[in-house]
Amino acid sequence: MISRRGKVIATNGVELPEGNITGVQDSYKYLGIPQANGNHEEAARRSATAKYLQRLRQVLKSQLNGKHKIQAINTYALPVIRYPAGIIPWPLEEIQATDIKTRKLLTMHGGFHPKSSVLRLYTKRKEGGRGLVSVRTTVQEETTSLQEYIKKMAPTDPLLSECLRQQKPTKEEEPEGLSWKDKPLHGMYHQQIEEVADIEKTYQWLTKAGLKDSTEALIMAAQEQALSTRAIEARVYHTRQDPRNICTEYGLEVPGARWETPPKGVENEQAKILWDFQTQTDKMVVANQPDIVVVDKHRKTVVVIDVAIPSDSNIRKKEHEKLEKYQGLKEEMERMWGMKATVVPVVIWTLWAVTPNLSRWLQQIPGTTPEISVQKSAVLGTAKILRRTLRLPGLW
Repeated sequence: MISRRGKVIATNGVELPEGNITGVQDSYKYLGIPQANGNHEEAARRSATAKYLQRLRQVLKSQLNGKHKIQAINTYALPVIRYPAGIIPWPLEEIQATDIKTRKLLTMHGGFHPKSSVLRLYTKRKEGGRGLVSVRTTVQEETTSLQEYIKKMAPTDPLLSECLRQQKPTKEEEPEGLSWKDKPLHGMYHQQIEEVADIEKTYQWLTKAGLKDSTEALIMAAQEQALSTRAIEARVYHTRQDPRNICTEYGLEVPGARWETPPKGVENEQAKILWDFQTQTDKMVVANQPDIVVVDKHRKTVVVIDVAIPSDSNIRKKEHEKLEKYQGLKEEMERMWGMKATVVPVVIWTLWAVTPNLSRWLQQIPGTTPEISVQKSAVLGTAKILRRTLRLPGLW
């Protein structure tokens, strides 16, 4: 074999015990990883990562429960990464990308909620986590163990002593940040029960219940307040329309809980809002009790809002009826209060259909009221009535 600057430039091959002749650049597989006399670090990393992801998919497609799936990943898939770790260098970017890919596959198979705590996923089960070992932890443990072994044996082994001398100094690991228990949102559940509950028994379901991974992921996401509930969408992610936004627009106080009955009227120096309130007029008006009346004192405007969810498809006819119904009230308000009044009919069919003018009507309501928000409320109400009336199971 002839080498130049550490690279083999010519060889007649290597004679194996079986009598075969193999080239120096040829390789064989051990634990799914190519072995060779040459240095194929990048190829070895790619091969190890591909084999790891292949085994990970096999485990996730199996019928194991949540606990056993995590154990299978730690003992069946991760050894493919553990074997070459410490022997070949592993860039941090590749390690992080593999961990992200792992969580993505878990999410695709229902084993991890996308907004759940990543730190809790890698925490031991007896401490309230899922018990998964990350690729980063695996590589760091193997690298550290190998370095400690070399330091320990270097005084008695000249080869290891030379290896230690040529070894590049490693960067100090970053100190660990907050635990998932200390997080303001994900750790709120643990903080609330820490003083009043038996923590060991509280989390024993993670080790003894044998639940599916999807069930574990759902329960943990609920504990961490990571589920996309309407309250979280409105108050945390700010992606949902708050039904009390008209009052919020004018700084008016509203009930803290939805089940509290709101007052018939709220008022401050900016505005007055009346809900299901009978308006007194000088001239007799038959329709004088709309759903909502918003009086803007600064702009001298009045918005009369009336909502209808008809059970038939005559939504345009119903919209026209609403406009005519409150025309007399509109004229009386303008005459008595000296303000410009507008009637806003919000008409949605029980099966989601809306009129072409709905967007224009909603824009006249103070605050921000998207079409999808009112449509969703109407359809959910229809579904609730159907389930209660027809006694349909929860699946339907």
